[in-house]
Amino acid sequence: MLTGFNTDVEYAGVVYHVQTEDKGLRTPIILSLVYVGGAILASKRSPYDDLIARGFDQTVLANRLSRQHKLICAAVHAGRIEDLRRMSERGPAEHARQRAATAAEPIQNDAAPAEGSETRPQSNEDEQVQSDPPAFARWSPPDDDLLKVVLLDDIELRSGESATFRVMVTRAVAAGRQPAAKARVVVKTLGTSFRPASKTSATNADGLALVPVLLPYFETGRAAVLIQAYADGRLAELRRIILPAKPR
Repeated sequence: MLTGFNTDVEYAGVVYHVQTEDKGLRTPIILSLVYVGGAILASKRSPYDDLIARGFDQTVLANRLSRQHKLICAAVHAGRIEDLRRMSERGPAEHARQRAATAAEPIQNDAAPAEGSETRPQSNEDEQVQSDPPAFARWSPPDDDLLKVVLLDDIELRSGESATFRVMVTRAVAAGRQPAAKARVVVKTLGTSFRPASKTSATNADGLALVPVLLPYFETGRAAVLIQAYADGRLAELRRIILPAKPR
C-alpha cells in the first residue's frame, strides 16, 4: 500500500482539501476525496486490477496515484466546483469502461513521488492534466461493514478545547466481529477558517486507540472532526461536528 497525498487548494476564498490514497492490493482502488468544511464534497475511485492481472508494478501505481491527485487539484484550482457537486454516482458500466481503458494504457516506468504532500507550481504537465475531464462521484459510505470504527464517548466538541477520542475499530469475521489490532487511526480537524491538521495513533490488542487532540479555535464558519481507521487494506470513517467557540 502506498502513502497518499494531501493538498489544500484555495479557490474564491474557500479552502478545499484533496486527499488521494491507495486502498491496497486486497481492494485495488485509488480513492480521492474532496473535503469542504469537514464534509466530503466528491470522490473519485479508479480501480487498478489490470496492474495485478499483468504483473504488479509499484512505480506504475505511484504514477497513477500522483496523476489522479493532480487532476483533481487542477480541477479545483480551475474553479470547476459545480462540476464536482453535480456529478452522480458512476454505474457499473462506467467502471467497466474505465477498467478497459486503463488496461490499454502503456506501462510507464518513470518514477513518481509516492508519499508526502504535494504543493508546487503548475508545470506544462499539470496543464495537460487539467485539460482532462475529471470523472467524479459523490461519496457514499461502504455497505459491506467489513471494517467499522466507533467513537466510544458521545462528547461535545467545542472550538479551542481539548478532547480525547476513544476509538474502537472492529473487523467482520465468520463468528461476528472481533477487535482490529494494530489498525492505523487518523483524527483530522477540517474547517472553513483554519488549515486541516491530523494526528495518528494505532489500536491495541483490544482494538482501542486513544487520540488526544486540541481542537482549533474559530468563531465563525464550519468545522468537523474526521476519524479514519485503516486495516486489511480497507478504510472506515466517521465524522463529528465541532461547535464554534462560545461568545465571550
